[in-house]
Amino acid sequence: MKIRSNFQNNKLKFFFLFSLLFLPILLVPNVIAASDGSQVLFDETRPYYGKYYTIYNIGNLGSSSFATLLQDNGFAVSVLTDMPITPEKLKGYDVLIVMAPGGNYTDEEINSIKEFVNNGGGLFLVGSNWGNDDGDENFSYNKIAKSFGVTFANNEIVTDNKNFIYYSYFAKITDVRPDPITMNVPEFYYIMGTYIKNPGTSNVLAYTSGDSWGDQGYVTSEGYTESNYQKDPNEKSGPLPVLSVMEHGKGKIVFMGSVMTYDNSWIYRSNGWKLELNSVNWLTGRPIPSNYKTAGVISLTLADLEYRILGMALFTLILGAGLIFKIRRDRKIKESRTIKTIKNWKFNTLIVVNAFFAILGALLFIPINFYLLDSLQPTAYDPFFAYTLIIIGLLFLIFSGFILYNIIARQRMIAKYSYFNIAVILFFAFLTVVLGGVFTFLYMQLFTIGSLVLLVPFLINLWFIRSYGPDLIIEGKEFDRLKKLSVKSLPYELHADYTNPVFIGDGGFGRVFKATRKDGKEVAIKIPKSFDKRAEKTFVSEVSNWSKLDHPNIVNLYDFKILPIPYIEMEFCEGYVGHLKYPLKEAVSIVHDVAKGLQYAHGKNIIHGDVKTSNIMIHNGVYKISDWGLSKLTTGESVTLSGATPQYAAPEQISSEFGKADERTDIYQLGTVFYEMVTGNLPFKGEISQIYHSILQTQAKFPSEINPDARPVDDIIMKCLKKDKDERYSSMTELLKELEKYKPVDETTLFDDD
Repeated sequence: MKIRSNFQNNKLKFFFLFSLLFLPILLVPNVIAASDGSQVLFDETRPYYGKYYTIYNIGNLGSSSFATLLQDNGFAVSVLTDMPITPEKLKGYDVLIVMAPGGNYTDEEINSIKEFVNNGGGLFLVGSNWGNDDGDENFSYNKIAKSFGVTFANNEIVTDNKNFIYYSYFAKITDVRPDPITMNVPEFYYIMGTYIKNPGTSNVLAYTSGDSWGDQGYVTSEGYTESNYQKDPNEKSGPLPVLSVMEHGKGKIVFMGSVMTYDNSWIYRSNGWKLELNSVNWLTGRPIPSNYKTAGVISLTLADLEYRILGMALFTLILGAGLIFKIRRDRKIKESRTIKTIKNWKFNTLIVVNAFFAILGALLFIPINFYLLDSLQPTAYDPFFAYTLIIIGLLFLIFSGFILYNIIARQRMIAKYSYFNIAVILFFAFLTVVLGGVFTFLYMQLFTIGSLVLLVPFLINLWFIRSYGPDLIIEGKEFDRLKKLSVKSLPYELHADYTNPVFIGDGGFGRVFKATRKDGKEVAIKIPKSFDKRAEKTFVSEVSNWSKLDHPNIVNLYDFKILPIPYIEMEFCEGYVGHLKYPLKEAVSIVHDVAKGLQYAHGKNIIHGDVKTSNIMIHNGVYKISDWGLSKLTTGESVTLSGATPQYAAPEQISSEFGKADERTDIYQLGTVFYEMVTGNLPFKGEISQIYHSILQTQAKFPSEINPDARPVDDIIMKCLKKDKDERYSSMTELLKELEKYKPVDETTLFDDD
């Protein structure tokens, strides 16, 4: 018994491959890289919005620009996400960085942090304009600062209307005191940060200018606009301390506000990140090798993001299963779809729509990565989201490219490529929804809406396939495809229905291929070399006659189509009768078999009209007449045939003086075949005009004049070749009776002279 668990004919394998296509996006943030540098721990137990204060990325997994800078310089960076902060969780780390201003810290957590510093740890505490001044010190980490005797001016911001850079809320800091922390940092810019209200015993290293001031929150209820910040004479004026350091027990502490570093054409690059890097280096007390770099990914804990990853994995599996189901279902119903021609303007519109949305997708997924991968852009820096966009964008563009290539070059619509892109977009849209609680809402919403808009062309593509079929046949150009066909390749339009195609040869009408049908049967495919609208009706009418014929000596016609490409599917035969001289015994047997097939067709009022040696096939030792493409259905009156092969044409097929073609035309042509088989020559040779003249005017030599062994059948052949139809055999039945006289009774019987 055949085991079906082998991926169900590779369908499950496809499913798993599809799932793995997206898993790197989910798993990349979880890669853990070791480092020999100092161990730095970011406190994210109080997550807050934006990207100034936390290590951020997909579901809070990943890195900030500051964290990346640390890691690139040899620090091993980790994230603490689960409360509370305890000595056990801080064990093994050299520096604790607290950047998130929103949240409450308990006395136990404050004691854990103090114990960490007393035992030699470093604390990097970055202040901001949040929390109540002195009324509620449990809000924010001012409570941490106060435990070391330092106070931030909560709910006040530093602004500057003179020494600012572009915006007044970027205060320029130039009063920087020499210290290992501020080494080679002449100035930096300070963004809406709070100042140190009471530095206590800490050593102040940087002050704002005298033209800056500390203002109380938002001036108006309308929220922030640049004009809202008017200097209040009752507020504290500069210079204001913004950076200080302290040694405590065996450890060290840095107190400072938010430092912003930009690298745009309108903002001068400050050395703020270098200042922060020096701060952490000073806290660890370890020198950083000048050439030390690591490209590892920050080690993380999943914490509250497990459900997000689980949800994405489940959605990916559902999406993959739905994709497989849809592709399989389409394969089953494909044969029932109607093929129609399409207007040229609709075809061009389809190209424009797909090209436009491909460009739109490239603009959505690619350019933003210049900012997402720039660690000097803190408000945008997000490498893992950038990698996600790059992967999604590349997949989108690859499948869009396949679609455009097939439409333009092959005039085909392959549904699976549209399905793939729909799956890619839905995956990305769902991912942005999942991340909506992590990133700024508007930030993710733009990507969600933008990605869903990209579904438009693929839904249009599927509608076109449903309406016009997978092959885009432009009206008026239905058969132009034949001119572009490769001589020895089966057209791609037939690849879905046939496998293992092999080129057999070609003739005057078309090219022939051997192929395997979906049910495993070997068949022959014949494709015309040229075709036009005028030939369409004739082809359908004539080939449909062939489908009515069912006889052992007639090649079976299984199927035929006009669109998307004209072809016929017929019984595969191993060979055909060539232009050779055959022994008399074998020649009589072949002609007898063909005559029986023609007799059957004549009984159905169908004549062949192009009987020749190349149309006589052999299959399993039985000779069969093939290629009924020129046959006509008789209706009581004889009909005129055209297009017969000149060397085998009957007089009535050349000149109307001999009447119209009927069953006796096939008798004449079969006589020509008989003549050729026993002599090795055709009755008439030369140029076409000479052949036509001879057929109409000249009596052919007796076969025995060329081959004496043919003398027993001289009279049969010459009667078949009479110019006047009335002098030939009246029917194929009469010819068969004559042939029976010379057909041997058994293998040992020899022809005699009687």
